[in-house]
Amino acid sequence: MRITSVASRGTQVGLIVLTLAYPLTHFLFHYIPNPFVPSASIALNMIFPILAGYFYGPVSGAMAGAVGTAISGFASGDVFDALAIFPHATMGFAAGMLGAARAQTGAALTVGIGHVLNLLFYWRFGLLTVDNLGTLALGIVAETTVGVVAVILVIVLLQSRLYQEPDRRW
Repeated sequence: MRITSVASRGTQVGLIVLTLAYPLTHFLFHYIPNPFVPSASIALNMIFPILAGYFYGPVSGAMAGAVGTAISGFASGDVFDALAIFPHATMGFAAGMLGAARAQTGAALTVGIGHVLNLLFYWRFGLLTVDNLGTLALGIVAETTVGVVAVILVIVLLQSRLYQEPDRRW
């Protein structure tokens, strides 16, 4: 990927807004319970790195995922957010790669990458035990479905205003 121009002020503002949206909405979305996993919530704020990647490019998505999740982790003291920094950066980067081809559904499905990597990190660091695999799977499917629908809805509503053409993506 070759960067041929510096990001416009609008792109910079959009990236800052999407980066800060993750920690700001962490506290709101924390109260949306996952219907299948009683102790979990729907992490709808995971959509912001995906949107940053889709609209502005892979580096933007990775930055929004890493920085937004890190701010959220520090502000809330949540070890789950601290462990999610790399998964969310990866998810934002992948969405940015797919965004170059305007693959809306593909970009939205990168929320699955974030969930799988989150689960692997939580399990590896002893924060997740798989007592009931069926319940866990249903919870992840429910959360992923909500995320995919939300991403596609926002993309459809804002694509004409926020999407950066391939030569302006970074």
